[in-house]
Amino acid sequence: MIQSMTGFGKGQARVRECTASVEIRSVNSRYLEMNVKLPQTLSSHEMEVREMIRQKVGRGKLSITVSTDNSPAEQEISVDAESVKQVIALLKTLKKSAKITSPIRLEHLLSFRDLFKSGSLESPDGDEWEAVEAAVEAALEQLRQARTAEGQSLKKDLEMRISKLGSALTEIESLSKSRTEDEKSRLRQKVSEVMNGKEVDPARLELEIVLLADRLDITEEVVRFRTHNQLFTKLIEGDESNGRRLNFLLQEMNREVNTMGSKAFDADMSHLVVEIKEELEKVREQVQNLE
Repeated sequence: MIQSMTGFGKGQARVRECTASVEIRSVNSRYLEMNVKLPQTLSSHEMEVREMIRQKVGRGKLSITVSTDNSPAEQEISVDAESVKQVIALLKTLKKSAKITSPIRLEHLLSFRDLFKSGSLESPDGDEWEAVEAAVEAALEQLRQARTAEGQSLKKDLEMRISKLGSALTEIESLSKSRTEDEKSRLRQKVSEVMNGKEVDPARLELEIVLLADRLDITEEVVRFRTHNQLFTKLIEGDESNGRRLNFLLQEMNREVNTMGSKAFDADMSHLVVEIKEELEKVREQVQNLE
């Protein structure tokens, strides 16, 4: 399905004590570009995030911001009993040498932080990455929906403009045929006036008329333009996003209409050629937004 390259997606996920939030912003670009911002604790997972996005997005410049919030996990505190004995013995020695009469209390031991060790019962690292993975998937899905909605809006505009191109092409084709016959008649009349009653070689005259008609004929250009126009419609109706291919078709259509313009021999045809070129430029601007 046709998709725009512009959009925004946000996803959140929670795994046990960890909450992850991911925001993805996408704008136009010829290729797939990514700027990923991760918490320092997850920097080793950047390539995995990029690969997740690469599997879902074909083109566009994306800014991905990932943030996490780890709630305090349950703590386990342990005491180094052997070290406690050593510290008490040291304090007794100091007490005796300094002739201190007050007893040794528990708060004295608390000053020795190395005696106590704390740690989470569960490591949060795995939970944090698991939450980020889920949040990235959610953000990508919201981004896809936004890009698809914008793509459908662009599709309606493109369908209208492609229809206008088809109508203008039919008009210029009809006008060209009638004007070519007029030009043939005009050439015969002009030759007759120039020769002023003198004999004219009929074969030579017909040859010149055929050459003139060939120079003015735009049948091949019209056929190719119409074929490109029909393929364009087929592509925007398809299941895949074909921004690059649509852009190539527009280049070919522009080439054909330029040739028509070089063969235009009156103002009406020239005006139609200009009209088609203007419409092609509007279509090109819209196609630049497609993935």
